[in-house]
Amino acid sequence: MRFLTTALLFFSLLISNHVSATINSTPVLTEAEALLHTDPRQALQVTERYLMQRRLAETSNRPHSNNEADRSIRTPLNTVHAYLISAKAHGILLHREKAWKFLALAKEIATAHHLKRALLEVTLAETSLLLTLNNDPAAAETLLQTLIAEIPKLTDMHSSRVQRLTFETTLLNAIIVTEQENEQETLAQFDIAKNALGTDANLKLKVRYQIALGNYFLRINAHERALSELLSAYWQASENDLSPQIAQANIALTKLYQQKGAFNKALQHANQAAEFYEQYDLKCGLSETQTLLAGLYHQQGRYNFALVHYFNALELEKTLARDVQIADINVAIANTYLKLLRYPQAKEYVNDAIKLAKNANAMEVLAQALIVKGEQALLTQQTDVAIDALKQALSHATAINNYKLKRDSLAQLSQAYEQKPDFPSALYFQRRYDEISQRDETQRRNQETESFKQSQRVIERQLQFDDMQKQHAENTQTIVEQKKINLFLLGSLSVLLLVLVLRNRAASMRLNQLQDLQKELYTHPRSGLRNLRMLNDRLSNSLAKTSANFEQWYLGEMIHEPLSDKLSFAMFEVPFLKVVYLQHGYHQGLELERQMGDFLKSHIIKPARLYHFSDAMFIYIEPNAETLNAPERLASKIQQLVDDFVQEAGLEDVDNRLRIGMADYPFLPRAFTSINDKELIDILLMATSAARQACKNELSSQWVQISAIDSTPAACFADNNVRQACLDGISTGLLKVKTSANGEINWQTVHESDKN
Repeated sequence: MRFLTTALLFFSLLISNHVSATINSTPVLTEAEALLHTDPRQALQVTERYLMQRRLAETSNRPHSNNEADRSIRTPLNTVHAYLISAKAHGILLHREKAWKFLALAKEIATAHHLKRALLEVTLAETSLLLTLNNDPAAAETLLQTLIAEIPKLTDMHSSRVQRLTFETTLLNAIIVTEQENEQETLAQFDIAKNALGTDANLKLKVRYQIALGNYFLRINAHERALSELLSAYWQASENDLSPQIAQANIALTKLYQQKGAFNKALQHANQAAEFYEQYDLKCGLSETQTLLAGLYHQQGRYNFALVHYFNALELEKTLARDVQIADINVAIANTYLKLLRYPQAKEYVNDAIKLAKNANAMEVLAQALIVKGEQALLTQQTDVAIDALKQALSHATAINNYKLKRDSLAQLSQAYEQKPDFPSALYFQRRYDEISQRDETQRRNQETESFKQSQRVIERQLQFDDMQKQHAENTQTIVEQKKINLFLLGSLSVLLLVLVLRNRAASMRLNQLQDLQKELYTHPRSGLRNLRMLNDRLSNSLAKTSANFEQWYLGEMIHEPLSDKLSFAMFEVPFLKVVYLQHGYHQGLELERQMGDFLKSHIIKPARLYHFSDAMFIYIEPNAETLNAPERLASKIQQLVDDFVQEAGLEDVDNRLRIGMADYPFLPRAFTSINDKELIDILLMATSAARQACKNELSSQWVQISAIDSTPAACFADNNVRQACLDGISTGLLKVKTSANGEINWQTVHESDKN
């Protein structure tokens, strides 16, 4: 039955090649390729319909494309794919001529259109067909080496496709090498395939690799390693519902448990595999499972059950027309009839087997049949017939170097010569049998030694695993306790953060409320400019700072005079704001005053400041002013601001004359602190009042500046009545008055009007 095992290994590889699509293609062909491992006949129908309904594109700017916008044509790449699917389907169905025909068509199209990757896929399929259909591993290996040499030359392929193709070729090469009975070389080839698989491997490819490696370990009787690989493959395939791989793993596990004598487990896996192959009507796989079931019943002495399954397998093989497999099953049936002492039936089936094996040139099956014939002849006392058959069996076993068949034929020959009786010949063959048995015993001991070492490594790993589990449990407990502490700390931190967030929100709300209150408190309700309250709060601090700097300079603590701390003050009155409400109404008056406030605010360049002093009066403060001691420039700047607003607002019927009163600070050069903020405002009010009087007299904008001469003493302002002190200073010449008015200013009238 060894031939069946090897053939099924290659057959499973051929099917597995199509679990994942090898070429990017249309959905129709992808579906057909997915049907290969369950319903190859349906796959053939889909591809045949595709090839019939579409014509091959005669010219194509993109022969490598699989995009078919026109449903009436097929691209060269998709055509190659369709022919490949047909070839593989016919190979699975054992239609040899048709398989090679479609493979040749695929190769022709790929070569004509220079489809390098598709040509490599065709070569890989050709290698598989050489193994499965032609049973020619030598030719397959030669072609495979060429393929392995061509793959690294690909530079235009996606890395994952190169990796898959490399894995396919290296795994196939490893399976071919298994025939050479060199364990070290074979395992090296499997390692190459594993490396080609990569760390992030496709699950289907990984399961295929494990099944192939497990089958090799099973072949060399390394049962522990075979069990590890095959069980891993079986459970991974089961968890991911990979039905074809589950069936292949079941077959391999059946053989493993059969060799170990665990017949119940073997029957369980064999029946699972049979259910799959019967469900999809895959006769090749079903034939093998029936043969395996028959072998299991035969080993248990349940010969009638064995015959039932052998006959089922024989019927399937006759439909497949595989002479070698038919001969092999006939040998098994004959051997079963010998156990039942039904010699005529045994003779009939063994003769049929010999005839078929000779016609198919199957030396291994022929040797098995001759051994069974010799055994049957011995049991029926036909010694010469037995010796002749057994010598032929020995000759064939020697030719194919099959030690098991040589050992069985030598044992039967020794018994035949003993029965003849020819004791010297019997002793000769017995000694040759003992030599082979000794060799087998040595191999068995080596395998047992290797199995013991493997078991020892497994036990050591198990002990290490137990220690690791114990350490893991301790670490887990420590981590749990640490987690509890961390959760407590995290909870405390969360509560603290929540409190801080809530307090921050409350503080932000209070700050926003405070800012709103400050804005409302220090902003004029109509114009939006800073109001008198802010002027009172800020002006005293500003003047105190300016006075301190000047005092330091005056006492010699500062080398240069702090010009940057001198301030220019201008109080100006906008007359049209008094009558705008009467002329335009309340709402338009409010809007106009708000517009004026926004305009002035946007045109004042910092650090200059503007305050809304009263209804129609404003105070403009300019530190380090360019207009210092140049009142006409300052007045012109203010007049220009108001004129620009009037023009922008389109006000044609308003009086744009201004009354501007000006003064600088420090007011007294020798007494910086003698004039405070309120007294300075009083001086500005006097100057503005004088400008109003001049404006009424001359009917145009006027400005008045009051300033002290350098020698003005502080004693002049010792009296609390600043206005009277200013009038006295003007009359004595200690205060200078600059004005734009042409006429004289009657200060006494100004003073009396202010009183009124």
